[in-house]
Order: sequence, then structure tokens, then C-alpha cells
Amino acid sequence: MMATTDDSAIMLSKNAKPLLPFVFVLLLLGITCSCSNGSLVKVNKGLKVRRGQSVYLQEGDLQFSIPLHKDACKVEVVLNEAITQRVGRFLPQVFDCQYRDNEVKYVHNGCPLLTEDTVKLRLYRFTNNDTHMEVFSLHVDIVEPECSIIQLGPKILEVSAYGISDDVDGKVVSFHYERRASLDCSVHINTQDTHLPAHGQLISETQNVAKQKDNPRSHSQVNLQTEHLKSGLGGNMKTIEFLKIPCDDFLVMGLKYRHMTPPSPDVDYITIRLDLKDTRSSSVYKSEQIWIPIWIKGALANQPPGAAFMPTFVLEVDQFVFTPLTTTTLDADDDETPKELLIFNVTELSPTNGFIAHLSDHTRPIYSFTWLDLSDMLIGYQPPNSSHSQRRNYEMKIEVHDFFFEKSPPMTVHISVRTADTNAPRVSWNMGLSLLEGQSLPITWEQLQIVDNDNIDTVRIAVVDGLLHGKLTVGGIKGFMFTISDIKAGFVCYHHDDSDSTSDFIVFRITDGRHNTRSKFPVKILPKDDSPPFLVANVLLEVLEGQTTLLKGSSLQASDMDSSDGHIIFNVTTPPRAGEIVKIPGPGLIGYPVSKFLQRDLSQSTIYYHHTEKEMLHDSFEVVLSDLHDPPNLSETQIVMLDIESIPHQPPKEVPDARRCLVVKETDVVLLTQRHLHFVDMGSPDGDVTYTVTTPPFYVDGQSMPSTS
Repeated sequence: MMATTDDSAIMLSKNAKPLLPFVFVLLLLGITCSCSNGSLVKVNKGLKVRRGQSVYLQEGDLQFSIPLHKDACKVEVVLNEAITQRVGRFLPQVFDCQYRDNEVKYVHNGCPLLTEDTVKLRLYRFTNNDTHMEVFSLHVDIVEPECSIIQLGPKILEVSAYGISDDVDGKVVSFHYERRASLDCSVHINTQDTHLPAHGQLISETQNVAKQKDNPRSHSQVNLQTEHLKSGLGGNMKTIEFLKIPCDDFLVMGLKYRHMTPPSPDVDYITIRLDLKDTRSSSVYKSEQIWIPIWIKGALANQPPGAAFMPTFVLEVDQFVFTPLTTTTLDADDDETPKELLIFNVTELSPTNGFIAHLSDHTRPIYSFTWLDLSDMLIGYQPPNSSHSQRRNYEMKIEVHDFFFEKSPPMTVHISVRTADTNAPRVSWNMGLSLLEGQSLPITWEQLQIVDNDNIDTVRIAVVDGLLHGKLTVGGIKGFMFTISDIKAGFVCYHHDDSDSTSDFIVFRITDGRHNTRSKFPVKILPKDDSPPFLVANVLLEVLEGQTTLLKGSSLQASDMDSSDGHIIFNVTTPPRAGEIVKIPGPGLIGYPVSKFLQRDLSQSTIYYHHTEKEMLHDSFEVVLSDLHDPPNLSETQIVMLDIESIPHQPPKEVPDARRCLVVKETDVVLLTQRHLHFVDMGSPDGDVTYTVTTPPFYVDGQSMPSTS
């Protein structure tokens, strides 16, 4: 028999039972030893992120022992492990093992309660005939920021039960950033996503909110719920669930915290996100998050959850049958945290004794889940795939974590696996199939195992549903029925149709001639980089005659379904006829013509169009988009249009501070400079302005002025 989980980075044998508790601890903590035999992870340095900020995975932080020129390799972020990514997010969900700088990042949510986090990752190595998987964890250290654009002030907000706090103003929180005309600062609040504040509401006086909404400069977006507060409080307050408002307006809008649900812990939080956006490219220049504490007078410190009284903590299952866990088997209570926010963490369950899985992917073991998924019967137990003639009993240890990361004492769930008294064929092991987009792989005995008590040779497996994005062949020929011998021989193959799909399934009907059962076989498809980039915005650009204009990222923007948008290359195949494409790396630096540029250059506002031919009032240039795949995926030719706005012809005008006076000593020679005579023309550079002498120098006696022609 194979090991009970393909998620295990260490293959276990039956003779290794004394090491199981130690191995299980390693799996829970996600410790990956780069020197362990058979591990594909070569280097795993982890990450260090500043609280409330983000950090990119750099080359050398994570490396793999895979010949990239031969085998495809992908890394997937495991999302259904509730005990991981507790105070941040790891993006994107799927990326290449050969990732690039500024492509993969961890974004911290500003929580001050934890100093570390864990990201669970699944590594895929795709060969021509097989898919190798390994699960490992990336450790994230959280440190205090040295330079932060959001800082807590000296004033601490306090509130009594059912009370209302003072305003969140500049004494509570302050913003520190470079104030530039091209930089827009905004504060965002989303109480539904963050579940904060957990025991109160955010409120503001109606007139203050209306004032901000009516301010044409603020561009505020506020979601209000009408609610007249208790009489005697003065004014008309409204609750705020969503908010987007300029930073300066946020500090004067009169935002308050209203306590709602005692008993509660002695501290609650308001979480805000500050975005600095470059108005020229509409890209976020910098983003940071912070939790603002609210101290609740008279409240006790947060207490850990505990086991509920009604559950039995006993699970009866049939041999080989995936059985859902319910709240009648396992449940917990917490006075301060809503049940749907509780997290259950499995701390002890030997891999040889089965595993816990989520119904979204019942073939992958998980070690944590939410109460909400438990209540919705999305969590189940998969018994071992070994057959036995007597009832087997196992134990599972679980601890419960609340919203503020306090954990309960261990709980024990007793699992009893009954023997199967049937002659019907049954699926004893169903691990599904994982493959790369467009790949073809056999369904092996390690992935699909079937047992039958009386006559295994008569069992036939037929396809009755599924295959939405692929086909099945038996012995190289398209087929819909096969035997167990065909599976063991590797004759049954799934062929993906190379579409941009991420999952598929096959429903098998299994029969021995007298009994029939059905089983759903999942197919997971990892995307490959085979799609070219495409333009999502191509707005007509308007340029003043003879001027240089920024190519805004909001006007010219591309996207790629398979790779990072920032690395899309704009290859200028036909340059503009009336001007040139120029890159100016930064303020005060000299620009230079370029024949290609990145999407990231557009978002950083470094690409310009410079008009040079005054007679031409219409221009265009052609680009072909490409990604960094080898060889690159190329788009069709795209045309970027430019409209040149002519400047009305006006005579040159004198600069106001020009002296138009030159003092010369007799017999001396003095240079005539722009300090003495200076005219400018709106449509021409200074060097093109020509001065024509119409009257030669003459003597003026100070009493009369010469006539001018």
C-alpha cells in the first residue's frame, strides 16, 4: 500500500511507526529540511516583513532541485488551511518555480498580535509520465517597521460598555508621506472583510460624512446604514462599513467607535489601509495597514475557547468511506468570538490512521479548518486505505483558536472505523490526478484503488459523467470502460484539452455484475504560460504640439492571464513618425529614446511621447506585447493613436523680468544676454526664437526718443 497522503513530504513505511509522532509534528509546523533525502526544496530561507507592509520573494529565498530546462515546475499556495496566512496574504496563488523579482509577495494586514506567520505551499514537478508533489511551509517573521507612513499618536482611545469613543483624529493616528501634486493619499475601511471592529461599530455624524461626500476634492465612497442613536447622545450618527476618503479628510471627519457587545475583551481594533496612488499612472505607489486599538474600560482580557457541552466527540465511520464531520461530533464555544470565526487545528493524528480533508478537494489532507466549514459539513475524515476484518479505533487531538489567537486546551475526538460487510466493489483510495495544462497522464493504482470481497477480476469501471475539459483513453484508444488490470498496467490515461481550465472531474460507475457504486475522481489542472498578453486599455492620447506627454498607465494598460502584468513587454515595432518614445527614469534625469518598455515602466510614470514634427498633427506607433516566457508569447500588432493639438500662432512675448537695458563703458565690449533681452514663444523652443535688428545703434540724449520704424 502507498502512504495515506500524497501531501506528505516524507514517505512513510509500516516499519517507521516509532517516528510517526515526530514526523507529524514536522508536517504540522511545515519544517522542510533542505538536506533531506528526496526533497525537491533546495533552499527555504523564509521571509521577513515589516508590520502592515508587504515584501517580495527575492531570488535565492526559495530554490528547488529541479532541472527547469527539462521539467515544468509550479508552486501553489494552499488556501484551505485555516491555520496558515492568519495575518497576511501570499500572492499570486500559482507561480513558476523560476519566479522573478517583484512577482511573488506577502502582504501583512497590520495585526499587532503575532510576530510570525506561515504560508503552506504545494510544489509540483511535471514530467512526461508523472506529477511529483511536495508540501512545505514558508515561515514569515513579522518585525516592527523602521519607517512607516502610518503611526499611532500619543492619544489612546478608551470607551466604556455601550459607550462612544472620542474622534479618530491626528492625535490618535498620523500620516507621514512626501506630499507631491502627483501623489494621492486615501484611507480605506472595510469592516466586512476584516471583521473589525469585532465588538463595536464605526460611526460618524451625518453632517460630517455628508460634508466629505459633497467635497469635490475628496472623491469619498462611504457605505452608510441609517441608525438614530439613543436619545441624549446629541446629533444624528450613522454607522460606516465601507469607506474611501482622502487622508486629510479622514482625520477631521469625526470617526468614532461605539461599543456594542459585552462581554468583550478589553481591547478592540479599527483597521485602516492607506494607499498612496500616482495620479499620473493610477497605480498604487505604496500601501500600508494598521490596527488602531480601542481600550474597553472594565472589560477582562480575552479568554481562550473551550469545548462545547453537546457534542459526543465520537465519530463512527465505515471502512474506506469519506465521512463528514458535524457539530454533533465536534464543537466549541467562546464568549468573545463568533463561532464562524473559530479555527480548529489538528495537533495529533497519525498519517497511517487516515486524514482530515475539505470537500473542495477531498484528496488533499488538511490540518485546520473553520467552524463555518464544519457547520456546513464541508470537513470530513478519510479512513486508511488498508483493509481489516475487525473494528479499528483511533484518536485525534484538536485545539481551537479564537479571533484574537487564544487557543483552547486539547480536545480528543475518538474515531471508530467499522468493518465493511458487503460484496459490492468499493473505492478504497481516491487521490485524484494533478497535471499541467495540456498534459496527458495515466491514472495509476497509487491514485485510484478499488477493492471487492468476492471477485475483483469481474470488476469493470465505466465513465458516466464529467470529462468537461479532456478525454480518456484506454490502451491509446478513446474508451469509456476499463478494468483494474488496465489501471495497474498504466493503460488508462487522461488527456487535457489545453484549455484555460483549472479543474475537471470524472464520474465512474463501478460494477462487478451484481452491485454498482459511483465515485467522483477529481482532476486538478495547473496553468502554464501559453497565452499572450492583451491590451485592456488603449485610449487616444492627446499631445500639445512640440511638447512631451506622459504615457499614463491608465491610458495604455495590458494584462496577462498566466504571468505577472508588471513584466509585460511593449515592443515598439513601428515607431511614431512625428515624434519619439522616451524614457525618463526620474525627476531631473535626462531622457533617452527606447524601442521597448515594460508595463511596470508605465505604472511608474517613466515613459513619455515627445512630439518633434510640427507639420504633422496625427501620429501613431505599433507595439507587439510579449511576456518573459521562453520562447515569449506574442500578441497581435496593436496600434496606439496620438492626436496632436496645434498651438495657436502667437507672436513671441517678452519675459516680464527682462531688463531691456544695457550699461556699457566707453570702448568696452559687453555681451547681450537673456537678462537684458528675452522673448519666448509657446510653440517653439527658446533656441528657435530669432532676433532681427531693424535699426542700428544710435545716440539718445535722454531728452528725446528716436522714432521707430
